[in-house]
Amino acid sequence: MKIRTLFYCALLVVLLMPKAKAEDLSTKRGYVAFTNLESVYGEPRVLINLNKTMLGFVSKLNMADPETSELIGNLEGIRVHIYDIDGNEQPALDVIASVSKDIQAKSWMPIVSINEENEKVRIFAKMTDDIMDGLMVMLVDNDDKGEAVFINIIGEIDPDKINSVTDSLNINIDL
Repeated sequence: MKIRTLFYCALLVVLLMPKAKAEDLSTKRGYVAFTNLESVYGEPRVLINLNKTMLGFVSKLNMADPETSELIGNLEGIRVHIYDIDGNEQPALDVIASVSKDIQAKSWMPIVSINEENEKVRIFAKMTDDIMDGLMVMLVDNDDKGEAVFINIIGEIDPDKINSVTDSLNINIDL
């Protein structure tokens, strides 16, 4: 149900805002360059790329929860790539290792690391003073056919409110 709502919102944005500029998120402090895995796994099952303009529009649509609307409005971007890995988790694990090494060298703070038999999770935060500028979530779940999930939230983030944002966008990272 939420994915359908998100689809309709995105369609409405496309129809109402044809002149919205493409923003280069790669210049933002909370941006993480994670490798596109389409060459290995094909098109992502879920692909979300919301920039500041789109998030501003989404924040205005979410009038039921003013705190969530405010938090979404303060973000610069949200990127989500979810791939079906069909039992071939190694390329996704390689990306997690590479990105983890790269962002730690750029002063990202590791906040969660899980190494279980069928699951690997890494969550990093980019902090500037007491402000969270970015959040990076990477996970590989190789139960059954499995999936690889890469989520990058860019912009000022209030950790106390992050679950309300991800819930409103139907992104389940359950922090």
